[in-house]
Amino acid sequence: MSFELNGRVCVVTGADEGVGRGIVEGFIQRGAKVAAGLYHAKSPVPEGALPIVMDVTQREQIAAAFQKVIETFGRIDVLINNAGIYPRKRADEMSPEEWLEVMETNLHGTWRCCHEAIPYLKQSRGRIINVGSITLRLGFADLSHYMASKGGVLGLTRGLARDLGGHGIRVNCVNLGAVQTEGEKKLFPDQSAVLELVEGNQCLKGRMTPQTVEPVFAFLASDLSNDITGQCLTVDRGWSHE
Repeated sequence: MSFELNGRVCVVTGADEGVGRGIVEGFIQRGAKVAAGLYHAKSPVPEGALPIVMDVTQREQIAAAFQKVIETFGRIDVLINNAGIYPRKRADEMSPEEWLEVMETNLHGTWRCCHEAIPYLKQSRGRIINVGSITLRLGFADLSHYMASKGGVLGLTRGLARDLGGHGIRVNCVNLGAVQTEGEKKLFPDQSAVLELVEGNQCLKGRMTPQTVEPVFAFLASDLSNDITGQCLTVDRGWSHE
């Protein structure tokens, strides 16, 4: 397998299912030592992963989770901020509380995890990989709060790259398109309709899955991406264009 990560200590948030779980599984196969950040303490984790309970809206939980990683592995080399929520609601029907809930998880949660990890990443000259979304470029109904939060993540990525470059820390973002996950299937049970929509917009036919996007994160976590920081890499099978 290319992009080997032998011995690299990686923390992945939002690893209960979907993209996060796919990254954990792939990184373990690549030889990494992986801590799976879980929202639900009883969520199953792939064999070989260190489970850490990590609600990214709770600073104390984040600090305790990172401390457990240090006690277990002695270092942190890579932080992948994948935890996020995407409830659908029209902007004119949304309450302030619903807006803030998305911001607290997607944007503020990403910041909290970065802020807690930075002292450890300075020691290892490590990497931060944030998860963005192509919805920011395209504009979708019922997702104004989600798109705004991901816009913030992009700005945070670029700012952190400037702030932390002197410490050798690389900070990048992966803007994902439509990835077929358990969460998507629950939200949109009619997967034939989803396939028609997706393939009607993508340049390439077929669906992305957690397994097909995992190599992009592996590349950014590896030394092959040493010259890349402050960038946002779009992975969407050609749905969006800039």
